[in-house]
Amino acid sequence: MHSFNLKLMGIVLVGLFAQVTCQAQDWNTQSAAEQQRIREMRLLEWYAQEQAKQQQYIEQGQNQSQNVSLNQPYQQAPAVAAPERQDLFDAANAGNIQQISKLLSQGLDVNVSNVQRETALHMAAARGHYETVMFLVKNGAYVNAPTVKNWIPLHHAVRFRHPNIANFLIQRGSSAQARTSDGLTVIDMAKNNRDYRLLSILGAR
Repeated sequence: MHSFNLKLMGIVLVGLFAQVTCQAQDWNTQSAAEQQRIREMRLLEWYAQEQAKQQQYIEQGQNQSQNVSLNQPYQQAPAVAAPERQDLFDAANAGNIQQISKLLSQGLDVNVSNVQRETALHMAAARGHYETVMFLVKNGAYVNAPTVKNWIPLHHAVRFRHPNIANFLIQRGSSAQARTSDGLTVIDMAKNNRDYRLLSILGAR
């Protein structure tokens, strides 16, 4: 009888142990599933947060691009290159008063000369650009500026037969008695050309 009770107790204990083991396995299984679910939820939350941050970054970048002029300091425009004397000579030869005015406003000296010491006034006078000559003189061009051969603008005007320019230069103080390095005056040039109109303007008999 005692032996039977011990066997029965053994069977009960085995059954209880099996039940506890099953419950433990079920609990472990449920715990692992629950942990996996929690991990997945956290992963989804992290992904959503990252997406929100990315969208915010893009929107901020677009706003900065649209307002770049407000956020960046003022940048001065590049300085304009200094005008060249040849630009003035070209404009004088062409009678381009507008270009001459622009060059002078940029700081170019109206009396700048080339290697022959010819100025813009010499060139305009030789070409017969009457209005250009007047503009240059009005803006400070020297009417008696000599070249390396002592030609003044009046010599050029007479040599190329521009009586109106010659008359204007004389009225502005140009000397009819000035001599070139060859010893010629504008009167000598007018006589050689038999230009009686110029001789009259120059006061020659």
